[in-house]
Amino acid sequence: MEQPLVTVICACYNQSKFCIESLESVKNQTYKNLEIIIWDDASKDNSVQIIEDWIKQNSHLNIRFIKNEENQGICKSLNKAYSFATGKYLQILALDDILLSDKVERHVSILENSGEEEALVFTDAYLMDDESIAYQNKFIARYKKYLSYKSGNFFEELLIGNFIPAMSVLYKTTALEKVGLWDENLVFEDYDMMLRIAREFNFIFDENLSAKYRVHSNNTHKVLSSEITDSIFKMYLKYIGANERINSFLKYYILDKYKVNQLKGEQILYFKYIPPKNFRERWIMKNENINLYKIVDVFVRAKDFLIKKSNLNNF
Repeated sequence: MEQPLVTVICACYNQSKFCIESLESVKNQTYKNLEIIIWDDASKDNSVQIIEDWIKQNSHLNIRFIKNEENQGICKSLNKAYSFATGKYLQILALDDILLSDKVERHVSILENSGEEEALVFTDAYLMDDESIAYQNKFIARYKKYLSYKSGNFFEELLIGNFIPAMSVLYKTTALEKVGLWDENLVFEDYDMMLRIAREFNFIFDENLSAKYRVHSNNTHKVLSSEITDSIFKMYLKYIGANERINSFLKYYILDKYKVNQLKGEQILYFKYIPPKNFRERWIMKNENINLYKIVDVFVRAKDFLIKKSNLNNF
């Protein structure tokens, strides 16, 4: 029986130290019907040369190499790489992480026996350092108090926070076709895509670990912390009203931006869904003078304090 084609998209940006180990983990998969699409997002190190040399040494593999002349960010680069994908399933790997050798084979088998309501399979992942030495802890334990899951719908849990190791996921491309490609307004790719798919489909959890995630100083969440916060705001606007945690994040994001005079219309989007309820919120919605806001806010807080004190005395 012919094996379905799996597209493996390998993402690189300044990963010269790790990219060979990651690419070797793709080559060493027990599952062989792979098309490999590698993209480099204008690395400033010698990643491109290292990857080109590796491709020459592995000319028997089905490889396409995309080299961005300018840095385009992960979502735009993924969309470009995916435009060349022809596989039934999709595996994404940052070229500092590692796939275990039977990862693709096991997950293709799982998805081939899954239902139409299931979009992907994922696992927990090992954590490792710059020298590929494993830590004791695992990926999901960094974000959740418990380590095992049953397959099902994870939308509500994902609204609380992302806990799925991106490199552990094998997607059905039919699911991606239904929910659309990656949002190029964001600086991260996985969390938004997980939420969008979870809103439409169930996930399969495989208890066998399938990958290794590298923890180091160049992880995106460490390098782009402020940009990530901005992207979370844009992403959460899609789910405003879904739970109080999201509403609270959006509200305080706007307040923090207002206090440093950096609002750029975000408050209009927020208050379009959540009408302002008091003086502070109406003031922020109009983006009125921040100094005057601070002065009036002192009087409003003092008034609220006196009312509460009076109520307590009367009680």
